[in-house]
Amino acid sequence: MAFDYFPAMTPEFFGPTHIDFEQVKCLTHAMMALARVDGVHDSEMSLIREFYGSCSRDGDPELEEVAKGDFDPARAKALFGGDGEHRDIFVKSLVLLAYADGEYGEREDRVIRDLAQAVGLSDGDVDRLKGATKEYLLSSLAHIKNVEALREVQRKLQ
Repeated sequence: MAFDYFPAMTPEFFGPTHIDFEQVKCLTHAMMALARVDGVHDSEMSLIREFYGSCSRDGDPELEEVAKGDFDPARAKALFGGDGEHRDIFVKSLVLLAYADGEYGEREDRVIRDLAQAVGLSDGDVDRLKGATKEYLLSSLAHIKNVEALREVQRKLQ
């Protein structure tokens, strides 16, 4: 079964992309592995649960089952490495998650770069996708009139 992947928060950022349930499980596991790097924050867990919950059906494994154990980058390569659009979705999802707790840390960045490399993307590709993600996040706040608050958000995205 294929799913249209465009999370409720970010449909225009991801565009309509079809992923199958094996990719959903793999991405969910990768997101949990990334969240564990600096301790799983409520905002990260909420994002992961929202994603997995929107894709899973009755009878599918529980999130905890999908995300247990160590993540296998070779599985990501097999499921996301062949198509540029799917590779970008994989990395963009991880970058969004890294920003979810308000702190994009060095350890998170290293994990994202390692996983991106596993699916065939370079550090330059990660920089491009990270920049696009920051731009998207900032553009979604453009309607806010509190300039000081926006500057603070922009500073945190650096």
